[in-house]
This record gives sequence, structure tokens and C-alpha cells, in this order.
Amino acid sequence: MRRLRAAGIQPHFQLATVAQLHTVERLVRRGVYTGPLNVSWVAIGGGFDSPTPYSMMEFIRQVPDGASLTLEAIMRNVLPINTMAIAMGLHTRCGNEDNLWARKGEKQTSVQAIEQLVRIAGELGRGVADGKEARDIYKIGEYWDTADEALAKLGFAPNRKPGQVGFTFHA
Repeated sequence: MRRLRAAGIQPHFQLATVAQLHTVERLVRRGVYTGPLNVSWVAIGGGFDSPTPYSMMEFIRQVPDGASLTLEAIMRNVLPINTMAIAMGLHTRCGNEDNLWARKGEKQTSVQAIEQLVRIAGELGRGVADGKEARDIYKIGEYWDTADEALAKLGFAPNRKPGQVGFTFHA
């Protein structure tokens, strides 16, 4: 993380499970990473979350409000997951590295997949970000000075102060 920041590279975390999201949260809490939280939920099964509405909603529930969340799936799950993402105000990913197919037996290019999502976004009243808007959404180049500031900006609960007991203990 330190080398990425020194090189001016902002990470985009591609996470397969809620447990991995918790690992990123620990990096923020310890001050190892103090930048914007741009996350992709990668639901491709086989050790990753399965691309179901149940696992998707649990992941979404645990992502803090200050993060930018993209949903990602594979093959025939790409379009339904992306449509749900658009409807919920989240971000999408598509292209032939995730899915080669439109309808059964009908191949589609990455451009066709993008055009399809642009049409769906229009139908659902969602605009498509231009380059400047995307940089603003991702907060490119922005970092914060401390873990406490990063936690506040991202919408995580603050770190406990030394000597402060948790909610399972009484003072």
C-alpha cells in the first residue's frame, strides 16, 4: 500500500467475500491504507461469493456509505447482476472477459455489452459518467492523513480510544 501511494497509484479492491472486505477495513483502521474505498464485488463462485441476490445484498449491506461499489459476475449472471446494480445506484462491469454471450447461442462483443447496459441505464433513469465524473466518483488522487480521518470519510465506525471498552463489556 505504501509503495502504491508513493507511486501515485490508487488501488481498486476486487473482493470475493465479505471476509475480504473486513480485511480491507482492518487496513484502514490500522492506517495502512487511508484513501478512497473503490470496491468491486466479484461474484463468480468457486471460492468467491456466488452471484445470487442473497450474497450480493449482504455484501452491499456491509460496504460503508463512503465507498464506491461495483458489482461483477460471470457468464449468464453478468446482465442480471448489472441490471440490479444499475437499479440500486451502484456501478457495473461488463465485457467479453466476463461473458461472451448475449442470448443463448448468440455471441456479443464488449462494445455490444456496454451498449446494452447504457440502454438499460437509460430505461432506469441512470446516467453514464463521463471521464471527469468517473474521476470524481473514484476520488482519484485523494488520500487522507490519518486512519481516523479515513474511517470518518468512508463511513466506518471510529476506532476505539485507548482504554475504551467495547459494547460487550461494561465500564
